[in-house]
Amino acid sequence: MTEPLSKDFTIVVRKARREFLNSIEPLRPELFRYCRSLARNVWDAEDLVQDTLLKAFAKLADVHWQVDNPRAYLFRVATNHWIDVTRKGREDAMPENYDAESSDAAADEKPQVREAIGKLAHALPPVERAAVLLKDVFEFSLDDCANYMQTTTGAVKAALHRGRGKLRDARDQPQPAIPIQVDTGLLDQWCGAFNARDLQKLAGLMLEDASAEVVGMVQEYGRDQIRDGSLHHTVLDEEGEPTAERLEYLGEPIVVLWYTHEGKRVVRDVLRFVSDRGGMSDLRYYYFCPETLREVVEALGLPLVDNGYRYPFM
Repeated sequence: MTEPLSKDFTIVVRKARREFLNSIEPLRPELFRYCRSLARNVWDAEDLVQDTLLKAFAKLADVHWQVDNPRAYLFRVATNHWIDVTRKGREDAMPENYDAESSDAAADEKPQVREAIGKLAHALPPVERAAVLLKDVFEFSLDDCANYMQTTTGAVKAALHRGRGKLRDARDQPQPAIPIQVDTGLLDQWCGAFNARDLQKLAGLMLEDASAEVVGMVQEYGRDQIRDGSLHHTVLDEEGEPTAERLEYLGEPIVVLWYTHEGKRVVRDVLRFVSDRGGMSDLRYYYFCPETLREVVEALGLPLVDNGYRYPFM
């Protein structure tokens, strides 16, 4: 029979992860911007950020070289992971004045043009998309691009040529709709129970085998763990006096949590749910995802105060 992990072992791993996240925190905004350029929507971008951080932390134990450039290391992990899992996807388009023939097309463009390239690069297959973003938006060298993509500079040049040509000729396409996976009636019940501070009813709306995640921070499995963990701390936050409101973002029902901050009511969290078998099977809090919160909450036209990337005591 396998022995359970000791408490000391768990503490050591958590401490190492906390130190890793603290050390790369200044790189998080740019990493999110890169992942947002790759991904079709803000939710997928945040997933890519979290997967990148998890893989980057795990792989540090395996690398046989000194990681002298954390930015390059994170971009390489993000690029390889994204290419691995999204080779089938394509989305959007490109500005008319994009020069497909120049090997340094965007190097001298204005920042707003580079930003447009980043937002519209979804028309490309994964390898071409990564090449264009790394070279033309984030201005890495060809050698760096080849390193991050685990290929040759010749292959990067070819991918750039193909990608730039496709972007030059592309036309705008609408974003694919995000599937609605949650019963709005259940969401309304959840909001009502939350605002009534009815912790037991909230837990009762979760399936017995439900999962919850404070994205990037805590994972919980099972109704009881969710009730005693994230739900308990969120519902009973007397200082912030949180209230829940169901809204819609890009066709998807979501819940925003309003808090009192410096005498004003502001949004500090966005929650996503998945319903199944008459209850909530999955719950995700984006409390510690400032870039994702900003994109969603500003699109809804609501006041926002973000919470940084971690608890204040970490």
